[in-house]
Amino acid sequence: MNIQRVIALVTAPVGLLFLLSDPQSLLRFIASTGLNWYQVFNPIAWGIILGTAAGLLRFHQVQKFAVWGTYAATALTTFGAVGTIAIYFEHRLWYLGWPTMWVAALGIGIYSFFLMQLRFAEKFQKDSEEDSE
Repeated sequence: MNIQRVIALVTAPVGLLFLLSDPQSLLRFIASTGLNWYQVFNPIAWGIILGTAAGLLRFHQVQKFAVWGTYAATALTTFGAVGTIAIYFEHRLWYLGWPTMWVAALGIGIYSFFLMQLRFAEKFQKDSEEDSE
């Protein structure tokens, strides 16, 4: 089965739950999880930090999972962005879309992890080749 289809089948019901929720239940969910602007976009920062560390430490085994990670990141980012926009148009309040914004940020964080690992591994390799010459 195609990974994108699996992710869509899993995330679609969750998206409908968020979309069909009334504002009070979304606020209760946000309050119970403690989401705020910092926590919503935190996965992007962690993706950059961990990807950079993995690249500098020459942890190249990560790239074996880059294709699957890119599929998951694409699906999560798309689901989160579309869900956030749908919640906004349903309730006309951006902060009610924080849970789906977090999902989109998680997707961007996963993609950033693989991208930063590759970029820093390449840069580290080029720098070490130049030093050896």
